[in-house]
Amino acid sequence: MTDSFPQFRKNKTGTSYYQITSEHHLVEWQRLGTRMLRHELNASILPERLLIADLLSCSEGHYERISKSEFTSATSLQ
Repeated sequence: MTDSFPQFRKNKTGTSYYQITSEHHLVEWQRLGTRMLRHELNASILPERLLIADLLSCSEGHYERISKSEFTSATSLQ
């Protein structure tokens, strides 16, 4: 892939936000009530690498591209 990083995505429901830093690494912020949970993923197996590929391609309409400012606003604790 020739994507530049980082890239930012969210799921269609707006409950998870993703910062993709490479083809093998991402940070997910998941909204749980009024809290945000942070999950870091270093993709070492095929299903994890496929998840990142799906996020990058926004496959099947489950994810959408967002700007860095939208990501920062959504993931900041208020």
